[in-house]
Amino acid sequence: MTLSVYMLDSPFNLDKNEIKKAVKAIMNFRTQPEYINSLEIALFHPQIDAQSWNKLLDSRGASKAYQDKIYSEPMVRLLTLKALLIPKFLPDFLIWIQTAPKPDDCWESCRKLQASIVTEYQKNIGGLPCLTRNVKDGIYSLLSRLITKPKSSKSDSTIQHKLRGLVHSKFDIPKLVKATKLLLTQKDGFWSQVYRVSFTKDLADALPKIPDLWEPGIITNYPEEQQKFLTNLQPFWRYPGKTDKNYLSLAQFFEEVEEPHFAAIFYQISTGEVPANIFYSLSRKGNVKKGTLFEMTLIRKKGLLDHIHSALDAGIYFVTENLILIIRRMVIGLLLGTIGLITILLISSLLISLYEKDLQASMDEKIAALEEELKSAQASTTDTNNPETLTEISPENQKLFNRTHEAIKAMITNLTDYINQLPPNTLNSIGIPENVQDNNEYIVLFCVKRRLDLAPSFQYGEIGKYNERWQEFSDAIKEYQKSKGVDTPDGVIDKDGRTQRWLEEDIRNQCLNPHGG
Repeated sequence: MTLSVYMLDSPFNLDKNEIKKAVKAIMNFRTQPEYINSLEIALFHPQIDAQSWNKLLDSRGASKAYQDKIYSEPMVRLLTLKALLIPKFLPDFLIWIQTAPKPDDCWESCRKLQASIVTEYQKNIGGLPCLTRNVKDGIYSLLSRLITKPKSSKSDSTIQHKLRGLVHSKFDIPKLVKATKLLLTQKDGFWSQVYRVSFTKDLADALPKIPDLWEPGIITNYPEEQQKFLTNLQPFWRYPGKTDKNYLSLAQFFEEVEEPHFAAIFYQISTGEVPANIFYSLSRKGNVKKGTLFEMTLIRKKGLLDHIHSALDAGIYFVTENLILIIRRMVIGLLLGTIGLITILLISSLLISLYEKDLQASMDEKIAALEEELKSAQASTTDTNNPETLTEISPENQKLFNRTHEAIKAMITNLTDYINQLPPNTLNSIGIPENVQDNNEYIVLFCVKRRLDLAPSFQYGEIGKYNERWQEFSDAIKEYQKSKGVDTPDGVIDKDGRTQRWLEEDIRNQCLNPHGG
């Protein structure tokens, strides 16, 4: 009878003597299938938790070996078993090995035990689901331990341990990174086998779901250490642009083990940008500066050539996107009146002469809008030198933003195939800058702002931060809803709701269709 069939015979009797027998046998390097199966069955049983395992393993000397640094082969095997059965113990186990007088000998004993388990695992992949789940959760615990400050002082990159008089007082994070890499890349290791076969796939599946983890029921599907790891990542998806240097070690680790997708995510999280070599390895086109991966926008780190190109190309792009802003700032420094207006128009004319080919079509419209703005400013008694006061978004508005943000993410997903199939030059014709034409998120937000009659310079990233920005965005939604015949507009875009459907239809038929209006 195979283990998978036996596991289905529920309820079953849990024989604790069999568990003790299995622990003793494996500690003495007798790893017959029946002993491994006994551990699998025990892990399946809800009565056996981490406290129970600790008690059982301590009866064989696990805590004493750890605290007193006893590195005999049986003790190394016993603590290897403990790291397999209790996921959160894995980082401490690696530190214990690395602080041994002869760590290579400990690694070899650990590897041999893993190899014997791998033999059973490979006979029937999926036949050890509980032990596999524990191993994956242990890897999450290990990755969480790598999240720490980069070394800038004697204490910044060390882990403190107080075990019976500070057994190992300091342990450098780079050493733990090295140990982690060794554990997860061993040719015949059980952790490395699970890491290759299922962990990386599970992590790739989980990352895009991070923004939804707050929803009831989702987070409970994950083991404890995975829950903690993923929950701590939520702010980086909820607040684009947020960074935390503590994740840099994790980015460097994934780069070392040649997992560029994960390395890119954690470089983005830790530094706000992705090294060019990693970005290019994930990008189909070398000149793409932004891209989306696991629902997160990646920004490529600029090199010397980028700065040179930026200097050469700054004229046209800067003028077309920021002309109104430039002139508005100049107005602040001038007396409102004929001199100010003439100065502005002269400067505008000069810019037209310099960039006539690219700007002639839109310059008159911009100047007309500026004249209206100037007239309004002249009639107003408001002190234009007072900066705008922004207040942090309230919990109530945050909830409304979250609803709207979910809908916009759904729109990006729904419109991606349509955008990718657009005829050549379509994006140019509607005003999408070339350097972001591969960024579907930018394109959809551009069109959303256009359909809501918001200025292209309106920063979507600020509506989840400030009440004033959210209110401006919400008011624009209300006007749009009114235009669609809604009697009581609420100023929110709900996922799969009618406002989302209207916007998607308008984006397809109008914004992304230059001949459609």
